[in-house]
Amino acid sequence: MSNDESTDLLLGLGLTLNQTKVYLAILKLEKTTVGQVAKFSKVRREDVYRILPSLEKMGLIERLLGKPVEIRATPISDALSFLVAEEKGKFDERLTGMRGIVQRLSLKDWKQPLPGEESIYILIAEKKAILAKTSELIGNSRKEVALIADKGRIMPFLAQFSDEYRRAIKKGAQIRLIFEGDKPDGLLKEKVKKRIDGASVHVKFHREALNHFIMSDDKEALITTSKESGLGESPSLWTNNSNLIGVLRTGFESNWKKAED
Repeated sequence: MSNDESTDLLLGLGLTLNQTKVYLAILKLEKTTVGQVAKFSKVRREDVYRILPSLEKMGLIERLLGKPVEIRATPISDALSFLVAEEKGKFDERLTGMRGIVQRLSLKDWKQPLPGEESIYILIAEKKAILAKTSELIGNSRKEVALIADKGRIMPFLAQFSDEYRRAIKKGAQIRLIFEGDKPDGLLKEKVKKRIDGASVHVKFHREALNHFIMSDDKEALITTSKESGLGESPSLWTNNSNLIGVLRTGFESNWKKAED
């Protein structure tokens, strides 16, 4: 797909010309800085600074914590799918065309790197971006998805990502879920198992309040910054840092042993 064609497709999704130039530059540069984006896109540095928050709000990019701050694009199929979902209510008459645009863009191989050995921390504030990162995390799972959550919020969460969970299960992943701060609830357990895949879903209940997080294969985790909020309802920290994930794993296993069926 030519650069001109990619530009036309993104303009069709409602991005401005400069937003499109900056986004395509980030896609091609992979992990990059504002200066590199400005040079590659030929958009003034001050305009790039102004555009980045809007792209982040759309869930199209994420900022890596550190000095200097670096930027990278979220996986294009997930990011644009969430953008389409938000636009649906506002532009129903455009929905069919937008889905076609997203599909064509997601077919292109942007050669985005998967998280590697470098430790990365990303504080994600926008709900769309959190949902996109959660979808990516579950989709990357090959062995296990471990989740601690509030039972009152879990069914909408599972419904949001039921397809991702099923795909992970097909690849061999097990799903372990701890509901915190409550006694065992057999009816809820059955609902959860039916929502995804009973044979691969394991549910326990812990009577104490716990921190909420979701972790995949001891490789990446998404942690809520508020105990009172479910995933996606408050800013969340994503990381692939092995030390922090090791702490989460130790805590999860300890809580799993104390939890009740």
